[in-house]
Amino acid sequence: MPQRQGDIAMRTPSKSLLIEKYINERVGQDIKPDQIAQATDCTIQSVYLFIRKNPQRFTKVTRGTFKINPANNQVFSNNEGTI
Repeated sequence: MPQRQGDIAMRTPSKSLLIEKYINERVGQDIKPDQIAQATDCTIQSVYLFIRKNPQRFTKVTRGTFKINPANNQVFSNNEGTI
């Protein structure tokens, strides 16, 4: 449900953005999907869907435990600057 601020209805951030922000702060750590779900107030199904759609961000350590990998947001430069 959207949050209301004055007369303007504001949407809450998407689940993907909340999960992305959370894991970006914990790169290199081993974490369980239920920990992400609790911290981001998302369902466990949403977390597993995020993991399936972003496999490059996770490495399976053991059953139910994943290591968080850094994002691949690389900046490429050429003669005119960055792309």
